[in-house]
Amino acid sequence: MKKMKSFSGRLTRSVVLTVLAVMTFISMLVFLVTAAGLLLFTRAHVFDLLDKTQGNMASTMSRVEVSADNIIDELSWHLDTPDLVISTIQYELKTNRHLYGCAMGFVPDYYRKQGRWFEPYALNGPDGITVRNIGSQTHDYFSAEWYTMGLESPEGVWSNPYFDDVGAGTVLCTYSRQVTDPKGKVAGVFGADLSLNALSEFVSESIRKENESPIQGITPDRGKAMIYGFIIGRDGDYIVHPDTERVLKTNFYDFASGEDVVEYKALGDAMRAGESGEMSVEIDGVKSHVYYAPLLNSGWSMGIVVPTKRLLFPGLLFGSIIIFLILLGLVIVFVVCYLSIRHATKPLIRLADSAKEVALGNFDTELPTIRRNDEIRLLRDSFDNMQKSLKEYIAELTETTMQKASMERELDVARKIQMSMLPVTWPAFPERDDIDIYASVAPAKAVGGDLYDFRLRDGKLFFCIGDVSGKGIPASLVMTEISSMFRTLSATEDNPAKVLSSINASMSARNDSLMFVTLFVGVLDLASGELRYSNAGHNAPVVITEGTPRMLKVDCNVAVGIEPDWEFSLQTLMLPPASMLFLYTDGLTEATRAGDELFGEKRVLDALAASGGKGVSAEQLITQMSAAVDAFVGDAEQSDDLTMLALRILPGRKSAKK
Repeated sequence: MKKMKSFSGRLTRSVVLTVLAVMTFISMLVFLVTAAGLLLFTRAHVFDLLDKTQGNMASTMSRVEVSADNIIDELSWHLDTPDLVISTIQYELKTNRHLYGCAMGFVPDYYRKQGRWFEPYALNGPDGITVRNIGSQTHDYFSAEWYTMGLESPEGVWSNPYFDDVGAGTVLCTYSRQVTDPKGKVAGVFGADLSLNALSEFVSESIRKENESPIQGITPDRGKAMIYGFIIGRDGDYIVHPDTERVLKTNFYDFASGEDVVEYKALGDAMRAGESGEMSVEIDGVKSHVYYAPLLNSGWSMGIVVPTKRLLFPGLLFGSIIIFLILLGLVIVFVVCYLSIRHATKPLIRLADSAKEVALGNFDTELPTIRRNDEIRLLRDSFDNMQKSLKEYIAELTETTMQKASMERELDVARKIQMSMLPVTWPAFPERDDIDIYASVAPAKAVGGDLYDFRLRDGKLFFCIGDVSGKGIPASLVMTEISSMFRTLSATEDNPAKVLSSINASMSARNDSLMFVTLFVGVLDLASGELRYSNAGHNAPVVITEGTPRMLKVDCNVAVGIEPDWEFSLQTLMLPPASMLFLYTDGLTEATRAGDELFGEKRVLDALAASGGKGVSAEQLITQMSAAVDAFVGDAEQSDDLTMLALRILPGRKSAKK
């Protein structure tokens, strides 16, 4: 017999030589790939930083624009008196606390008693909101850029930064837009202010972490490797810069120098033109990469300056570190393989036999005892832990299955209890000769937050429909409470606005969870057909007369649970015989099918027009509407509770029953 060669020896030589050859090749490849990859990563990271900073700033400016547009719409209807204008501005600034201040500069002699200059200015200061008229002969705002540009801009425009020494006493950027009265006559210009100091701090804070990174601390000549951001205006003037002496005093083109003058000016032209991109130029004597993008529709442009050495150094550094670690790993692999493989193969056979039994499902198989504390011992212990884990997992799975079944039973009981509180079955829908009523509710979860209720008292039908914010058990608890309060209040109170006020006061006083409820409450006189109703932020019901559906006009009151002292308005409407009132929650209009397309109000009206003719009962109407929604949604999962309530005044009704 030939002399048997050591398996461990052959394995050691084979592994070590193979690893040595492969790792030598990989070491060089990893160095090149890592250096190039980190360079690309750093550049991508800076682009991402620019996008996030630019996006956040654009979002801030967009919030100012949206708030200003909303205030202008409100002002257009409150131009009757100067006092009404002042109170409107003060209230809107209190509502939009992110605005630094705002002003309404009226055209000359708009209010003759106020004289030629009338410019009420509201400031959101540390002592609260103050409003005063700052227009005067010495403060002729007619020549101010924000006023002249806004007067010619029905769509809104941002001014260049300026120092407001009369109103805010600081450097501002103003978003201004023309204001017209309801007849279309130009009344003046409204301006919403954004503090330039806040804008500068925003840019600095966004980039601060980049300059505090460990890479910055070890970069050669780190003083010239600082990353910073700046913003220039439409004409190239600095709006934001780390060197505050440049802000509003110097122009971007003033610092063109060095070998890259042409590239430097091209960068300024690209930024002023509202372009986005990257350019390598010399800025302040430092070779740098500048990443730039426009800011919204302000005409401004933001740039982030990254010194070139800051881009290259991380790639070279980490590439070198990886090569060192790989070489160190080669030495360790050689030593470990040489010393360990020869002594580690014998227990493998016994462990393999035991592992085979475990794989067949015999989790009680005894594993061999391995005294050496090495990888095979770890493998043996891992098999041991696997056996125990599998046993525990099977036990836990059994327990979890039982708990889940128990929870599903409890949720089913909760759903049945909740449904039992709603008038969903006869005699809840009584057979009468003066009114036909029917409703349905479909929670998105086992329990939901939609509610409806009604009661007959003194010849009147008291009814409500609502939608609690959120879903699940918390919403169902609030729904239960609201339904209980409605039943209690409707037993003695005939005014739906007062019913809403009482519910709102009670819920607001104990609304620690910050939930709210949209709610519609109505009282229908069954003898006369008079409908008295009050709405708290709920979807407008639909009135169907002679087969033609139309949205009921409702006032925009706040939802229940938000403002404890809110005074809800009362509205009335005469419903002729054979007319129908259809109420619903937003689960109907916001029913979504594949492609995120909503059912919408138009489809609601179309479905009602198709099914709301004479002779259709309230139950038939809701059944047909449910079928229309199901056909539209298809297999898409329901995302919100859906509740519908239909009331029909029967033609030829007799005097109302009690």
